[in-house]
Amino acid sequence: MTKKTKTWTLLLPDWSERDTLWRNSKPFALWPVGNQLLIDHWLDHAVENGFDLIEIHTADRPTELRDHLNGGAFWSREIRVVPISSDDKAPEDATPVLGLPNQNRLKEKISNEAGLLRHWLYLNRKWVESIDTYRLRIEVQHASGGWIGPHARIHPGAKLVAPFWIQGKCDIAPGAQIGPNACIGENAIIDEDATIQNSVVLPGTMVGRHTMLDNVAVDGGLLLDGKHGCRVPIADSFILSKIGQKIKGAPLYERIFAALLFSALSPVAALSRIDWTELSVHDGRGGELTLKTGNSGRLIFRRIHWLKEVFKGRMRLIGILPRPTDWSLEADNEVEHRLKETLPGFLSLSDLHDCHSPNDPDEWIHASYQALGANQDVSKIVRSNLLKLAFKNA
Repeated sequence: MTKKTKTWTLLLPDWSERDTLWRNSKPFALWPVGNQLLIDHWLDHAVENGFDLIEIHTADRPTELRDHLNGGAFWSREIRVVPISSDDKAPEDATPVLGLPNQNRLKEKISNEAGLLRHWLYLNRKWVESIDTYRLRIEVQHASGGWIGPHARIHPGAKLVAPFWIQGKCDIAPGAQIGPNACIGENAIIDEDATIQNSVVLPGTMVGRHTMLDNVAVDGGLLLDGKHGCRVPIADSFILSKIGQKIKGAPLYERIFAALLFSALSPVAALSRIDWTELSVHDGRGGELTLKTGNSGRLIFRRIHWLKEVFKGRMRLIGILPRPTDWSLEADNEVEHRLKETLPGFLSLSDLHDCHSPNDPDEWIHASYQALGANQDVSKIVRSNLLKLAFKNA
């Protein structure tokens, strides 16, 4: 006798028009709730309840969802993503995904952009309140009642108030208060005497000393306030910033060296009759740079005007090649996003491999390696070949 397939039909509501505060590139179902994305909580629930087939109907970026789910390979279940033109085209028996599987309801009607943000913050709060009921977790429970991930560093002088969740590789400084109802993403840094409560700190964010966060979400230098319905870019990196930007800012000695090098080489470059082109590139901080670039000749003269940007602290002497604003990498959207958010440099690891433009087919591989880590090792390799690189024809 053939076993009957147990099917679960879901509807992911299309709330894309309400996302005008965060402006996330992902649909709401792919927003993080606690230690994983919202839709992943539902698929874990489907596995626990013995469903063989999960059919998901959505009008909001179904391709993004399909790419993430990969047909259900991670859950060893068949998952079908069915694109629909609007929510009312879903089957009548489809379960709308409004919240977490065991708390699938709206606290309030989502009628505007602030409502969507408040709902997301509410879901994170409900998750952290019930984290002990979830089986799939790698965090361990702290004596205070909250949960801490692996390799997190918590200063003994920090105050932890349950419920809270601190993902792995975070740094919590003395005097900082985490909780109640705080979700701290991976690689976050919470500086001295900062307070995080009823809030979400997304991965890779630094919260500066004496900063108070209550009922908000922060993503790098962006503060999202659901209560007042606003987004506030924070220009002061001592309050909020992306950790990568703080680590990779050009130090003073590089800026001085760049100024001296520019002064010494400018007369030679002026006599070289270089054909110049202006390029608009990503500055790694969400803005743009206009770079004057030579079309041929030795690298040190083609890029001499880049030294002015190093002096201003907007580039490094050694970093990835600048990404033109129209640059894209069809092979990997995640890598493309990461490279656009990495501070560019005057010389790069890619130059060592004779890839002098982001449009070279293999350049992104070297740039990705350089952006991912091992910065000191990469810098050492480039510095040891500095003269060879600087006078290389390209």
